[in-house]
Amino acid sequence: MSDDDSEGAASRHPRIAERTALDVRAEHRVLQSFSDLELEAMPLLGDGEALARRGHYLDLHDPARAGFVAEGDEVVEPGQHVIARNEVTGELWDELQRACDGVLGRRSATRLRPAV
Repeated sequence: MSDDDSEGAASRHPRIAERTALDVRAEHRVLQSFSDLELEAMPLLGDGEALARRGHYLDLHDPARAGFVAEGDEVVEPGQHVIARNEVTGELWDELQRACDGVLGRRSATRLRPAV
């Protein structure tokens, strides 16, 4: 596989009935400081979708893991809420990382935004 494998992950994650972070906001403290518009811009991978090798992802159920790099043999389990790095803007990804730090009480390089 080439180093570009994570770049093409979006093409391997087709969405039929796309769910977004807005649909699961109430389930995750990590998402509380984001606006509805921002949450709508965060598509969730569907159950059973394979994670691309070397792709960057965030599992909303595991903020301690924050952003992780997939090994290539993982799939999204039923009920798991995963966001692919290449499907959100760099700014939103950075905010998600900081929100994970905030939920865990870790210091971030940049302050969190106030809750909406």
